[in-house]
Amino acid sequence: MSLAPPPAARRLLHRRRISCEGFLRDDGLLEVEGLLVDTRPAQLRLVNKEVPPEEPIHQMRVRLMIDGERRIVDASAYSEHNPYPECMEVEAGYRRLVGMRLEPGFTREAKRLFRGTQGCSHMTELLPLMASTAYQVLWGDSDFTAVAPPQEGAERASPLGGCHALRFDGHIVRTYFPEHLKDPAP
Repeated sequence: MSLAPPPAARRLLHRRRISCEGFLRDDGLLEVEGLLVDTRPAQLRLVNKEVPPEEPIHQMRVRLMIDGERRIVDASAYSEHNPYPECMEVEAGYRRLVGMRLEPGFTREAKRLFRGTQGCSHMTELLPLMASTAYQVLWGDSDFTAVAPPQEGAERASPLGGCHALRFDGHIVRTYFPEHLKDPAP
């Protein structure tokens, strides 16, 4: 375990909390909910209002319903606290996620759909983290015995080979998934 050293003397100016949670719904779908909340310890003066200390400046929530094929079958976005009333005008646009699959390229395509004035930067910021949360849920109970390294450009079906700890020539694969062990590249 690695522990960060104590920080230098400092004063909090802004807090951004992001959480993502995965749920199994009664209808069998996976629901991933992302929440972004920005607060400040001091009052904030915006052009149209004042935000009291520790009250949300932004509180944006996105929900994705995902089937067993990692396809988004429903999507909703909520601007629960926002600096400007116009922020709520983009909520319905996040339904354009319906039909997309959580697979390589998802983040790039989502950012393309909602770039600039087409979306909310805060809601869009949640989407890659929500996709990662969905993968954690879907892979968490998986059996990796049928996993093979992806071919060039192919979709990876498991976390094996997806990070340093799960590399095909590493300790975890050697110990727990020896059938997938590969010799290190020369």
